[in-house]
Amino acid sequence: MLVCLTQPSAGSTLVGDTTVTATVNVTVGTSPGVGKTEWSLDGQYLLTDFQSPHQFTLSSADFADGAHTIGVAAKMRDGYVTPETAITVTFANGNVTPPENTRQWSVPPIRASGPQEPFVVAAVGDGAGGETNAVNVTNALVGWNPDLFLYLGDVYEDGTLTEFKNWYGDPTAFFGRLRDVTTPVVGNHEYTGNRADGYFNFWDNIPHYYSYDANGWHFIAIDSTSNYNKVAPGTPQYEWLVADLAANRSPCTMVFWHHPLFSVGSEDPAPRMQAMWDLMAAQHVTMLVTAHDHNYQRWTPMSAGGVPAADGIVELVVGGGGHSSQGFLSSDARVVKTNKSYGAMRMDLYGNRAELHYHAAGATGTTLVDSSTISCKGADRLAPTAPGELTATVNPTPSVSLAWTPATDTYGVTGYRVYRDGTAVADLPATATAWTDTSVGGATRYEYTLDAADAAGNRSVRSQPVAVTTLGPDTTPPSVPGGLVATASPDAVTLAWSPSSDNVGVTGYEVLRDGTVVATVPATTYADSAVPPDESHVWTVRAVDAAGNVSVAANPVTAVRDTLPPSAPPNLRVTGVAPGAVGLAWDPSTDNVGVARYRVFRDDTLLAETSSGQTFLDDTVGNTRTSYTYHVTAVDAAGNASAPGNTVTVTTADASPPTVPSNLRAAAAGPNQVLLSWEPATDDFGVAGYTVYRNGTVLGTTTGLSFTDSSALSETSYTYRVSAFDASGNSSGPSTPAIVTTPAATPIAAVADTYVKASSPTSRYGSTPVVRVDGDPVTNAYLKFTVSGQGAVLRARLTVWVAAGSSSGFVVRPVADSTWSESLTNWDNAPAIGDTSIAASGRTTSGTWVTLDITPLVSGNGTFTVGLTSSGASSSSYGSRESSTPPQLLLDMTS
Repeated sequence: MLVCLTQPSAGSTLVGDTTVTATVNVTVGTSPGVGKTEWSLDGQYLLTDFQSPHQFTLSSADFADGAHTIGVAAKMRDGYVTPETAITVTFANGNVTPPENTRQWSVPPIRASGPQEPFVVAAVGDGAGGETNAVNVTNALVGWNPDLFLYLGDVYEDGTLTEFKNWYGDPTAFFGRLRDVTTPVVGNHEYTGNRADGYFNFWDNIPHYYSYDANGWHFIAIDSTSNYNKVAPGTPQYEWLVADLAANRSPCTMVFWHHPLFSVGSEDPAPRMQAMWDLMAAQHVTMLVTAHDHNYQRWTPMSAGGVPAADGIVELVVGGGGHSSQGFLSSDARVVKTNKSYGAMRMDLYGNRAELHYHAAGATGTTLVDSSTISCKGADRLAPTAPGELTATVNPTPSVSLAWTPATDTYGVTGYRVYRDGTAVADLPATATAWTDTSVGGATRYEYTLDAADAAGNRSVRSQPVAVTTLGPDTTPPSVPGGLVATASPDAVTLAWSPSSDNVGVTGYEVLRDGTVVATVPATTYADSAVPPDESHVWTVRAVDAAGNVSVAANPVTAVRDTLPPSAPPNLRVTGVAPGAVGLAWDPSTDNVGVARYRVFRDDTLLAETSSGQTFLDDTVGNTRTSYTYHVTAVDAAGNASAPGNTVTVTTADASPPTVPSNLRAAAAGPNQVLLSWEPATDDFGVAGYTVYRNGTVLGTTTGLSFTDSSALSETSYTYRVSAFDASGNSSGPSTPAIVTTPAATPIAAVADTYVKASSPTSRYGSTPVVRVDGDPVTNAYLKFTVSGQGAVLRARLTVWVAAGSSSGFVVRPVADSTWSESLTNWDNAPAIGDTSIAASGRTTSGTWVTLDITPLVSGNGTFTVGLTSSGASSSSYGSRESSTPPQLLLDMTS
């Protein structure tokens, strides 16, 4: 490795400030990287440069004139230290000896902020090492334009004056840009042994410790180093702190020093600061701002000994100023927030609080990491305000009543002291705003004042005095009490009256029953519970004042304490039940005086009261399918209640219908039978059954999930729907329809047929292929059918083939006698045909079938005969059973 001191040139003469530069180059192998360069002057440590380019400004005027040797060595990242490279130069500034700084540091001028405007304080330490990270942090600080900047110590590496000028910075660089608003404390890096010459020279002989006030806050700077070591009781710095805190009148106090008492970072905490901490806690210091650990820590408020307490001190560690970043080696439940980013603390101070904002700082700007608000609870040395508006009222007893408006205090008033003629006569609590002095004499003058006290023992100035003269003897009685009324109950007779007036004041009332005083009361009501029941008595009232004067008695009142209850209300009954509602009625009760009202109870809880004339009630219970038990009692004017009448229990109806049945299916099982099935509906209390509709008309109900329609007619299209119903009668909507058409009925062939003619009375036509019908000459046909089955007849239809049609067709009529034979029947022996027309065909057309409904003729199983007649003059013929188109009976029967 080769270290070259490139500027200034060897042998140069230097005046004022000179830039000094070195380079570090690898001559053999690979460089492990330069950690830092260390500079010396005449063999004495001068400065450490932590990053390239390795250069700094040397103020030659800080030293004596003459020849001086500037040396530099590089410390590599692997620990190797190069040999020192040195040059000799000459300083020529007219200094025979090193100049002495005789200036005296003072607190910089501080801007006063408005009452609602924050006073901005910035704080950070451990940053003055000349690195880029310090540039980022100081850029953030300058951007805040703080009213005050607290530098919390450590200028690297040893805090020489040259390092201060280069790494802390002049007014154009690093932290020096904030010098005109800075109040610093010293760190351990500034000390060599017990001296910190660079720190005290740079800061113009600043004291080790000092304090000042700014915008309602008191600031205290302390030297916390072990080098100075004046932090224990009895040392000058500690005793100065005792006196400073005692003299402090600000409720908000901020102390700042370098070493934290509490820390979870890489640096050890400083237990030597415990005594100062405990002293500060006793004086309600608001916060302690420290550095040393190169990170950020915010601790919970703590009292003496580090015990968490709401009114304790908040410790901040703000050591992310830019030299290096350190992590955390331990944890502590008292730590609220930690962060190891480079950054700084911004504190917006108000008269009673501090709003804290820790910002991480980088090349592109800042990021808010933590925010909190700390309320001030400083030592209270401010007295309360004086109590206001003291008044005094003379009473006849004699006594004097005082009243006042409350005093106020920063931390709260704790009590008041009353003075009479300059002598304390009473100590009162903080809640008191009135007091009566009962120790005065009559017809005497007194003067009163009072003051307020707080918890710290501060007493206010006394209030303005008030003077009074107490009264002499009172001989005037009060006025007569007015409006006396008596209200009887089973337990007592209650009296009430209007208040009396008095020249001094009424103190009470005497209650007389039948002329004897039974009570003295302060109010205008009295309940006489000792009066015998069911007897008439007379009451009156007299007013009394403090002097014992008694008024004339009020007008008397008479009353009876009624103890007899009404009879129990009979015949309680339910008059209606609906979803969520019950209707009730009962018969009237009787009473020796009179029923005043009825009380209705539901499940033994009072539901409602009705007047004596209302013996019914509609209870809107709201719940459905719920059981309730009711009873009623009667009450008279005295409040006597009867025994309960009979009870009734009722269950309210269900208001919710079932869901609609789904997937209705219909299948024709035969000409007269349709099978239905569906999926179940649901109901909150259970489905009770299903209603089946055919063509919109109710067909039947069932509790199952299927239904058989055995009354269908053949060759007929039907539309079926199903709805569900529950036990309360709620019905769902109808299902999706199912449509089915039944098949044709199986025809029943005629067992006999024939026709007869009036013009051939003996002729028989039973074997002919047709039967004939005519009106002139009269020709009638007979058709016989035998029916056998298991059900009832739903419909019977006759169908015949028209062999030869006519305009008049035929009429179907009943024939009662079915014993005839087709081979033997003629006009003369044919059975009689009834007069009733069952069906008429109208015009018939050859080559077509004619079907007529003859249901009235077919009642069930058996043999039936129908007669065919015509009134027309034209003959028509129809296929007989001997033909290929025989007559048929189409029969629909229940299955």
